[in-house]
Amino acid sequence: MIELRNNHICVEDSMKTFCPICYEYLFDSIEGTRILKCGHTIHFHCLTEMTTKNQYRCPICLKAVLDMTSFWREMDMEIQVTTMPEEYQFEVSILCNDCNTTSNTQFHILGHKCKQCNSYNTRRIATRGRPNNTQTS
Repeated sequence: MIELRNNHICVEDSMKTFCPICYEYLFDSIEGTRILKCGHTIHFHCLTEMTTKNQYRCPICLKAVLDMTSFWREMDMEIQVTTMPEEYQFEVSILCNDCNTTSNTQFHILGHKCKQCNSYNTRRIATRGRPNNTQTS
């Protein structure tokens, strides 16, 4: 595939492994395969099935398998118009699955944006400065 030339991480012997979705041995398979940008290999039909079920991350390393830029822009707009209540206004530490960096950002129920690469493909690793849970009667 021309689109992968100089645009993916080369994983040695990536075909000498099992498809992470159906577990068929890729090297012997007669099914078409796809090398993801992260370098992992998957059956083309398994990747298609994954994306039709809104699964856009590599099942091995969790990096995005598609260009998510337009979706991230939509997330930016949704977050901008969705104000969080005061009790949810605190900072969280996140790890980005796409660029593997950590950063701090404001908590939001819809997602947490990586400050390094602008991806929302992140996971929360710590909560910082969360206010005490005080009950009012």
